[in-house]
Amino acid sequence: MSKIKLLPCRFCKGINIKVETWSSGGRMYMVKCNNPDCPVPAEGFPKGKNPNKVMEEWNRRQGTLIS
Repeated sequence: MSKIKLLPCRFCKGINIKVETWSSGGRMYMVKCNNPDCPVPAEGFPKGKNPNKVMEEWNRRQGTLIS
């Protein structure tokens, strides 16, 4: 995995962002906010087989940050 710096959560501005891995038909990755009070977005969290692409998707996601 690369050293891509993950941006804060767009919903709660949380900085405790986690990359989870699991094996289900091959190694899978998911980037998620680890704040238990943060709502899961309707579209879910970015996930896939390429960790760099998943992290880039997290950093590109659409939406407005809470100010």
